[in-house]
Amino acid sequence: MLTSWLKSLKGRLTIVTSLVLVAFLLLVSGVLEHAFRSSLYEAKQRELQLHVYTLLAVAEPDGDSLQFPPVLPEQRFNQPDSGLIGVVTDARGRVIWRSASALAVPQLPTHPLPQGREVFSGVSLPGQDKRYSSFRQGIAWGLDNEQQFTFVVLEDAAPVAAQLEQFRSTLWRWLGLGALLLVLTQWLVMGWGLAPLRSVARALKKMQTGGSDKLQGDFPRELQPLTDNLNLLIENERRQREKTRNTLADLAHSLKTPLAVLKGLNFSRDPKVAYHNLIEQVQRMDSIISYQLSRAVTGSPKSILRGVPVAPLLQKILEALEKVYRDKPAEVRWKCDGETLFYGDEGDLMELLGNLLDNAYKYGDGKISVDICNDDHHKLLIAVADNGPGIDGEKWQQVIRRGVRADEQQSGQGIGLAVVTDIVESYEGEISAVPRPEGGTEIRVLL
Repeated sequence: MLTSWLKSLKGRLTIVTSLVLVAFLLLVSGVLEHAFRSSLYEAKQRELQLHVYTLLAVAEPDGDSLQFPPVLPEQRFNQPDSGLIGVVTDARGRVIWRSASALAVPQLPTHPLPQGREVFSGVSLPGQDKRYSSFRQGIAWGLDNEQQFTFVVLEDAAPVAAQLEQFRSTLWRWLGLGALLLVLTQWLVMGWGLAPLRSVARALKKMQTGGSDKLQGDFPRELQPLTDNLNLLIENERRQREKTRNTLADLAHSLKTPLAVLKGLNFSRDPKVAYHNLIEQVQRMDSIISYQLSRAVTGSPKSILRGVPVAPLLQKILEALEKVYRDKPAEVRWKCDGETLFYGDEGDLMELLGNLLDNAYKYGDGKISVDICNDDHHKLLIAVADNGPGIDGEKWQQVIRRGVRADEQQSGQGIGLAVVTDIVESYEGEISAVPRPEGGTEIRVLL
């Protein structure tokens, strides 16, 4: 039972909140009971102290002792076994007076106190089962304070204990009722609060059974990133599957012609020409396969994981290109602070920057400028400029198509900018080429 509850979010929350609720109720009950007990004892202390003052008011000196009237103002002192007892002892602890209510009590407290000392406590008298609330006060009598007495007032503690027990019973009754209402409220709140998660589960089940191609529902904003990312994963998986099918179909279609040529080769008639055609078709097939593989790996889905720091990746690409174009060095000015992030796949960013910078090295005339930053909406702005011959609008529309090169004299397959365009489109971004007044082209990308 406990294991099944621990495997449930609602069960975990119920257990934890119930334990917290019990601890809170115990703490609250302890604090309230302590406060009530302290208040009750303070009131009892003041009451007993008033009785001491009453005895002091009627006491008269009689040599080394004190005399009290036979009838005291407080009637309970005059009634045997009334529960209120008055006692006076001298400096040596001898009882010099006791009230009529103490006649049935054989032994009374006889501990003397110094002048001004007050003690409130609970005591048990020998031979009795009762508990008493005791207040003792040391008094000095006479002009020179030469006579020391201790006034003691005892009262049956049963009424105080009964009040405390009644308070405790009432407290736990109301706390128990409050706890029951809190548990019920907690159960309803958790059911309402976890309802969106159940909605997500139902949407997933509906999607798995073919009722929908994505998660649909009115989800709270805390779950919106989760459902958006799940829909993104689902959509990307669908696109990737469709792209894989298309790539395989394109590859098969592209290989049909060179395969047909290979089948028709006749080495017995002209081996030299057949060998030349074989090499040519193999190279063509290799180019086709490379082209289709490049197409298959580009345009990967947007990452939903974390931001990728751009500056270290840019430095790595520039260092690599400096080695590749060792015979054609370029002056590169780049600006990208350490806080600039790309919210996507690191491979996409490397492929995009690599192709843009490779073209800048290849077609530029020794000067390259790179500016990368994030805008206010966390989008990535990339600007790569060179001082080459430049590209006008019409030529730009051509070179972003696969297989078209800006300069036919340069080596390559003409798919670099097409790959860049596919990546930009996969991130629903924008790419454009702007001629520079001083010559060259600046390619701007927004992801």
